[in-house]
Formats: sequence, C-alpha cells, structure tokens
Amino acid sequence: MNKTELPESPSQSPLTEEPAQPPTKGGGMKRFVVMGSAAVLALVVLFIALSGDDEAPPEILPDVPRVEGERILFSESFAERVGIQITPVRVGPLTPVVSVVGTVTLDPAHVAAVGTRLKGLVRSMRRFEGDDVKAGETLAEVDSAELADAQASVRMLAAEREAAKANAEREEQLFAQRLSTAREFEVAQAEFTKYNALLKAAQQRVQALGGNPNERGGVMGRHLLRSPIDGTIIDRNIATGQSVVADHVAFRIANLDHLWVELAVYEQNLGSIRIGDAVTLKLLSDPEVAIEGRVAHIGAQVHPETRSADVRVEVDNRERKLIPGQAVTAEILATRNAGAEVLVVPRTAVTVVDGQPTVFVADGENAVRIARVTLGKGDDDEQQVLEGVSADDEVVSSGVFALKSEMFR
Repeated sequence: MNKTELPESPSQSPLTEEPAQPPTKGGGMKRFVVMGSAAVLALVVLFIALSGDDEAPPEILPDVPRVEGERILFSESFAERVGIQITPVRVGPLTPVVSVVGTVTLDPAHVAAVGTRLKGLVRSMRRFEGDDVKAGETLAEVDSAELADAQASVRMLAAEREAAKANAEREEQLFAQRLSTAREFEVAQAEFTKYNALLKAAQQRVQALGGNPNERGGVMGRHLLRSPIDGTIIDRNIATGQSVVADHVAFRIANLDHLWVELAVYEQNLGSIRIGDAVTLKLLSDPEVAIEGRVAHIGAQVHPETRSADVRVEVDNRERKLIPGQAVTAEILATRNAGAEVLVVPRTAVTVVDGQPTVFVADGENAVRIARVTLGKGDDDEQQVLEGVSADDEVVSSGVFALKSEMFR
C-alpha cells in the first residue's frame, strides 16, 4: 500500500526564517519625538555657537565718591549733582556770638515788700494780684490795738506838752516882772522840754507802726497798708479777717518795666564778653519775638559744679514782652577782642565725624582731604578755626553731608 507522503510544514524547516512582526503604531511615535527633540537641541546649540559673543557685557559702575585713606575722590557729575561748592578760608576779624539759655527775673531795685509792721486783724482788702498801683495807694486796712495805744500816747503827750508850754510862758512873764523866782522858771522850762521830747518819741513810734503821727481825727488803731512804689502786685499773702503779726509780708510789688535775665555762661566764653555788649533775647514759646538788652553784670567767680559764671542782662520791658520766670535763649554779641585777625570758615563747612569737628579741604581737582579741626568762637554764619587749616586752604561749604555719607557707606 502506497503511503501518501505529506509535505513538511514550513515552520518545521530549519532553513526557513521567521517573518518580522510589523511595528506597532505607539512605538513609532515615541521614536519620532526623541529624534525631534534631539534635532531641536542641536539647532539651538548651533545657533548659539554661530551667533554668541565670547566677551561678557561691560559692568556699569555707580557715580559715587571713593575714599582713599584721608582723601575722597569724586567725579565732576557727582559734584554738580550734590552741589559741592568750594570756599577759601578767610583771614579777618570776627565778632563771635555766644548763645546761652537764661531765665527772666525781677530787678531787685524795682521790687518792694509791704509788711504788716504790727499785730492786728485785716479789716478790708483794696487791691489784689495783678493790679497796677501807684506809690502811696492803699492796699489793705488792718485794725491794731498796738497802734491804737501808740496813737493815744501821742494825743495825751501832745496835750501835756501844750500845758507845759503854757506854764513855761507864764513863768517866763512872771520872772520878767520879778513875781516869780528863777528856780520856778527853770522848772517850767524843763517840764516843757521833757514833754516835747516824749511827744516826738511817741510820734516816731506811731510812724514806725505805719500810722500817721500828726493825725488828729479818724479811727484810732486803723493801719493802712500802702504801696511804696509804682508797680504791679505780684504776690498777696493776706485776706479779709486774717490775723497777722508784725513780720508778716502782705504784698510784693514789682515794676515790670525793668527786668533782669540771668544767664549762666561757661568759663571758656567769659573772656569774650564785657559789660555793655548787646544781647538779643528770644522766647522759647515764640522764637519769632526778639527783645534787645545789654550785659549789665558779669559774675566775679566761676561755679565749681557747672564751670559757669552768672551774667546779668538788663531789659526794658515797657512793652510787656517778658514775664518773670520765663525761659529765653540769649545771643550775646561778644565784642572783647573782636578786632583780632583769625582764620574763619563758613559754619556750613564744619561737620562732626566720630565726635571730632571736621572740614573737607580741597586737594586737587575733584578731590578733598579730611581735616580734623579745633574750633574757636563763631557767629551765625562763620566759625573760627584754631587748628587744622591754613590761610591758603579752601574748604567745602556746600555738599558736606554727601561727602560725609560716603565715609560711612
């Protein structure tokens, strides 16, 4: 029986290759994205390589001064921007202004205290604080038994003196007619002399107690407190119905047309001040108000605690610009040695660096050097320099703050 031979399966032939699987759709997209990114990166690198510059962009420096040791250098544009101005050191006279703080006080020559003089009771009040009074004007009434006794003695002794006087005159006539002896005449004269002396003593006592020694009528023991000067009552220490004693101060009266200003001037400035120097006073409460005065007294000693001396300024206060007790600033135009030649710089040229007065001295074009100085006297605009600059120097008078700021950047 013939067997039918079947052909071998192609998969079983060792010489036959397995056909390749077709690529899937997702795998193809991933390979496309990777190849695209690489191409873009290559183009960017190529563009930078072709168009880039090997040199970095230039650095823009700020236009500010620089400090080199004791010198400060700056540009012309900086000097114009901050307004730097150079001023020569001046050699010439300077009348310094000494500035101090003082207190307005009363002038003792124009102040009066009115005492009660005796023990008594305040009967009535006529004037009070703030009232303007005239010399001799009645301020208050005080009833006093002591004054009444003194006035009674005056009246009694006045009557006895009149009787003694009449007796002495009668004895004188009798003696002239030889109707009386010399002894009787002498006794009558002595009696008159005694009562005359006693009366004067009693009158003086009444006057000392504040009464009128020659007053014949009126209420006895009525003491009138009167003002001894023209002025204003600044203190009142009695009231109606109050009991007072002999040493009680009832009123204080001051003429406010004349006041003092007491100043405490440090010893380093005393040598520049002399009596008669002009003084400008300004109120702390209103600096726009200026009052003129004159130095009237310079203290003879320096207080060891404050190292200052008392300086008194007399002020005409008829316009009532000042009130006792006020605080004021005083600018004394010190004229002693004012004509001497000194080195002077503008006050605006001086600043303080590390607690030391300092100026900036011109040192070449657009450069200054730092100069520590010792200051002397000064006025509102200029300042004397004792050490640190010379007559040939020039200093910065404007823009000082900008230069100082560069030292502390």
